[in-house]
Amino acid sequence: MSISFSGFEESKKSFTGIPDQFFSEILPDIRDLSELKVIIYILWSTFTHGDFGMSFSAEDILRDKKFIDGLKEEYQSIENLVNKSLEKAVADNVLIPLNLKNENKWVYFVNCPRGRAALELIKNGNLPNDLSHPKATLDVIKPNLFQLYQENIGPLTPLIADALRDAQDTYPEDWIDEALQIAVKNNVRRWKYIESILTRWQEEGRNGTDRRNTQEDYRRYLKGEYGDFGKHW
Repeated sequence: MSISFSGFEESKKSFTGIPDQFFSEILPDIRDLSELKVIIYILWSTFTHGDFGMSFSAEDILRDKKFIDGLKEEYQSIENLVNKSLEKAVADNVLIPLNLKNENKWVYFVNCPRGRAALELIKNGNLPNDLSHPKATLDVIKPNLFQLYQENIGPLTPLIADALRDAQDTYPEDWIDEALQIAVKNNVRRWKYIESILTRWQEEGRNGTDRRNTQEDYRRYLKGEYGDFGKHW
């Protein structure tokens, strides 16, 4: 059965970052279509959330009705299909499993540096509070901060990625979005300029005068106060 697809659109050109190793070392050898779909889905979701160290459970996948509708097979239940696909991804060393005995369920991490680090933190008793955090679904896709940065500011380096994660932990999401928009409007495409806005809002409060104060930030930036930061970020 063919799919109904009208073609890629310019207005929907957000991209998902998938490691090149997936294409060179995983894709050629996978024979199970359901396993392939589940792996790609998890890579998409971790990138969309901006954290390849996040965990996944079968329940997270089963909540995405649009994805599940395209995964169903007649000869077995969808729950069994998802679990079997996750088990195969573990056997192929793409995912790493962890048994949460207190919750009586398994969670899975992408076998990458951040995924392995997150797994070790949990094993050492540093259980994060977002293991049950709602995941993005295919029918509700919102560009994450990493995508917005790449599309509006510049390339995403490891240092920038760490700075963005710190910002997400420190500031409200709408603050970051607005500070990024201000940087674009003023054509100051540097993370340190965005960070300076966020820091001042945190220290002085964010109110009706904030937008006017960003013009002063802009002038200070152009005079060189923030100029040296551009070499590192």
